Amino acid sequence: MADGTNTPVASAETATQEQAVSVKTYVYYYSNPDGATKGERCHEVFTDTPFDVVPWRMHKEAPAEGMVDPVWDDKLNNGLGAWKENSGTAQGQILAQAQETIKELQDKSDQLDKKSAELDQANSKVDEAVKALQQIQAQSSQQNVALMKNFTTQTQSTNKMLVTMQQTLAMVVKATQKDATPEASKTDAPAQPQANDNKQENGGN
Repeated sequence: MADGTNTPVASAETATQEQAVSVKTYVYYYSNPDGATKGERCHEVFTDTPFDVVPWRMHKEAPAEGMVDPVWDDKLNNGLGAWKENSGTAQGQILAQAQETIKELQDKSDQLDKKSAELDQANSKVDEAVKALQQIQAQSSQQNVALMKNFTTQTQSTNKMLVTMQQTLAMVVKATQKDATPEASKTDAPAQPQANDNKQENGGN
């Protein structure tokens, strides 16, 4: 019974293997001569059913193994077409390169705009700093002017006080001299009578 159970399974596996072996894969090569990418210019297409009529831009012939960027050219092989190395002159490729160049230029332009904005911000900060410094200098100048005026006023007041003190001192000196002069006269007064007495004595002789 065990052998009878395993026999159908083994037969099914053998049939599956034979069916898998009998399946054939067909390879076609799609090529868009104006393709912008390498995959568009040469792309492998696998199918298990062959085409009776090969679709447009699909080819049975494989490109040579040494080709780096193969592309199909309908003008080669007496108009039958053949693979050739991509020369970079395809319209789609040129357009793609132009678009890539434009994108690079746009990126650079965006970077320049960003740097310009950063530079404007830096200049604005510098302007603010300069204005602040100018305000500080103006305030300092005003303070210096106020200090000079205050110093001048104080100097003038001091000079006036010195003049007043000098005048007062001169008046005191004069008053002192006046008070000292009568005393000197009183001290010299008795000497004159003695002289007169001497004259009288001489005259009497």
